[in-house]
Amino acid sequence: MGGLNRSILAGRLVADPEVRYTKNETAVTHFRLAINRNGNKDADFINCVAWGGLAKICGEYLKKGRLVAVEGRLSIRSYKDKNGQKKSATEVIVENMQMLDSKFYNAASKTDAKQESSLVEV
Repeated sequence: MGGLNRSILAGRLVADPEVRYTKNETAVTHFRLAINRNGNKDADFINCVAWGGLAKICGEYLKKGRLVAVEGRLSIRSYKDKNGQKKSATEVIVENMQMLDSKFYNAASKTDAKQESSLVEV
């Protein structure tokens, strides 16, 4: 049997997402979620990365403090820092994202509806 690598998380963004582009013009968005442990003040801070079209959506709609759910796979990668020291990073590679903040979600839906209606009129 093969392995299973699936993560489903819900939390609030610690800061606005950071959107960058690769040399091939592929969007990459990094953001961090704060997830409370069992309703306590203790929290885990999870690094998340989205690629391509999803990265653009995350960069446009997600903001600090927004409540979101993400689904993806856990990735652990190694790299060398500026001083040549070996480091590792654990992050969730986001494959699906859902905005859970209803007030914001409704505002985004109205914007999308306006864009869709303008496309229909053309």
